[in-house]
Amino acid sequence: MSSPPTDKQLRAFHAVAETGSVTEAARRLGITQPAVTVQVRALERERGVQLFDRGSGGLTLTEAGEALHRITRRLFRLYQDAADALQGAAELTFGTLRIGADGPFAAIPILARFVDRYPGVRIEARMGNAPETLAALADSRVDVAVLSLDGAKRPALHIRPLHDQGLRILMPRDHPWAGRGVIRPSDLDGVTMVGREQGSATRDALDRVCAAADIRPAVRLSLGSREAVREAVVAGLGLAAVLDGESGSDPRLVDRPLDAKPSVRLVVACLSERQDHPPVRAFLALAEKP
Repeated sequence: MSSPPTDKQLRAFHAVAETGSVTEAARRLGITQPAVTVQVRALERERGVQLFDRGSGGLTLTEAGEALHRITRRLFRLYQDAADALQGAAELTFGTLRIGADGPFAAIPILARFVDRYPGVRIEARMGNAPETLAALADSRVDVAVLSLDGAKRPALHIRPLHDQGLRILMPRDHPWAGRGVIRPSDLDGVTMVGREQGSATRDALDRVCAAADIRPAVRLSLGSREAVREAVVAGLGLAAVLDGESGSDPRLVDRPLDAKPSVRLVVACLSERQDHPPVRAFLALAEKP
């Protein structure tokens, strides 16, 4: 069995992978550029793999480099966890918590409680759709996530359900359906709609409802953000399905509940191996409080 890569080799590789530059990696590590190059070249030579493509446009990770980068992200995050624990971060008087979310409506109230309780902890938040947020969690680019998920099993994650979310139909305030109390799935058959991109929790939930009711709305425009969806509805490009709490307070719009069983659950999640990391544990606990 071959010996493992050295700490210096992995640190040099990770710094270059993170920054995309030997110069920036050297600055980050506090060593010379030749020293960085020596460590990366030695790692490649000893393992018989090329980790970077070196072209006129700079350094880009090869497939092997991408695989190693996913591992070093987790490795050096665990290093930081150890440092935090040794320096007293268990009291949460300092440190950093990176939070991912597929929308601000559910995440911000939890964030507000956390900031109020632990003002010394710095928060880094990133928004994306559900697949993007899950990928960030899996790659250790975020520590914990608030997002809407279906019921699929995800063994690598520690998941705590918060509540079920139903669908609502968003429409202009002067739309003929604005006076209704509820929208039936059958009402949507053939109706022009706009929506989120394929893979988003909202789009997946609508697709499941439509499949169960054997209907086919005419979803002619897919958009990458809730804000874009709302503006498209205002512009008369179609109706839209949104999850509970996502409509916002735009006076130009109203929403009505869709008469279908909730098919999405709002959860807070982290990697199973990190559920006892103090900031993550504290966030999980606060997320479950009303």
